[in-house]
Amino acid sequence: MYIFGISIPLACLLWHLICCILAVIEYAVWLRFVPPDEMSDSLRGTHLAFAVMGFVAYAVAAAPHFVYAYKYGLSYSQRQNRFVCGVAVVFIMWSFPIFVIELAMVLSYMGGRNPLDGIVFILSVISSIIGGCIVWFAYMRFVAYYIHHFHGVERHIDPHDSLALYPMHSVHSIQREGQPDTI
Repeated sequence: MYIFGISIPLACLLWHLICCILAVIEYAVWLRFVPPDEMSDSLRGTHLAFAVMGFVAYAVAAAPHFVYAYKYGLSYSQRQNRFVCGVAVVFIMWSFPIFVIELAMVLSYMGGRNPLDGIVFILSVISSIIGGCIVWFAYMRFVAYYIHHFHGVERHIDPHDSLALYPMHSVHSIQREGQPDTI
């Protein structure tokens, strides 16, 4: 799992660190100084809340999963599962909420006044698209596995075929004296 010669979990570790830090810096440098008549306090507070929660979720949950996937995973499936968990945490706690908030700012003609706002918007779009696809495909794989596991095999196999899990053989009864022909 490499992209441009860098391991994908390591690239995600660095990518999301940069994204989370820039979102907090955007609030500290620009958003808190926007006048209340241009931006509602609820949108400003929501941006700050998700920027901080996303950074904390990244530091506490996602980054350890990325490091585990990068360095300590013994099998491919362990590394893949830890990587997907890390991406899911960042997607749910940072990239998608910040994308929605930044999109609301862009649609209300507030975006683009500061270059940092545009950078955070582009980074959140990229993170949301890639993270959303990874989380969605992992969810589909997870659900398909459990449907298969609990519902069983859906192939229609002749019970007398050699591919059947438990081949069924017809049982012939022996005719006995005084036994009726039909039941």
